[in-house]
Amino acid sequence: MAKAAVTGRNLSLVLCLFLLLSCLGSSLWANTHSLRCDIIVKVRTTAGQPWCEGQCSLDGVPFLKYNNSKFTPLGNRGNAVNGTQVWTDITQRLDYLGQELRKMLANSIQEMTKTSGQPTLQATMLSQYEHGQSVGASWRFNISGKYSFLFNTMNMNWKLIDPEAGGIMNQWKDDTQFIKDLRTISTADCRHWLKELLKHPKEKPRSTSRVQDITQLPSAINTTQLQHEKVFIDMASVIAIILPLVVGILVKKC
Repeated sequence: MAKAAVTGRNLSLVLCLFLLLSCLGSSLWANTHSLRCDIIVKVRTTAGQPWCEGQCSLDGVPFLKYNNSKFTPLGNRGNAVNGTQVWTDITQRLDYLGQELRKMLANSIQEMTKTSGQPTLQATMLSQYEHGQSVGASWRFNISGKYSFLFNTMNMNWKLIDPEAGGIMNQWKDDTQFIKDLRTISTADCRHWLKELLKHPKEKPRSTSRVQDITQLPSAINTTQLQHEKVFIDMASVIAIILPLVVGILVKKC
């Protein structure tokens, strides 16, 4: 009878621990978000071809795409914010950014010795948040798959991925207004956009596949993976604290 009572208490403790971790995991997921925008820019195009294309997503779900200056909402959230002030803010900012990236690309053509024909710039902005606070903001630039570099707007550090991109990166670093715009968009602007976007319903599950990422860059940052890693680290820390306490209680009762 005594053994049965102890076993029952042990199971209760294990169940409580499981429920605690489940609640913690749900809370972490609910308060971890990412906002990403992918942009493709060309200096010159043939008739009928766009010089700028882009797509933005919240927590990996696309809500907006555009072609030159034509913006189209995607999914439930995109349709919900279409026509609102935050939609106007986002589209105006992206339109301005596309123009600026096109200028930067045109000014960098002389530094490109490994590219033939018209170069294509692919820019990826990623902003990450936990509990409403910014924990990461960066830009990744890739020109024709041959010149790549990163700009971390949290600490204002630049990092070369391809050594050949050093001349282009240094040229961009000298444009103070452009750097200021990149930082403002990926931090202050994105924080405001995220706050407003989360007020609207997210995408409902569908049987069809999601909209494909327009850039399809194999080296692009995997937002979902980063979120998973952060959640697992937090949960492991909690387990490391709680589990010894539970084991101590079980040993004492046994």
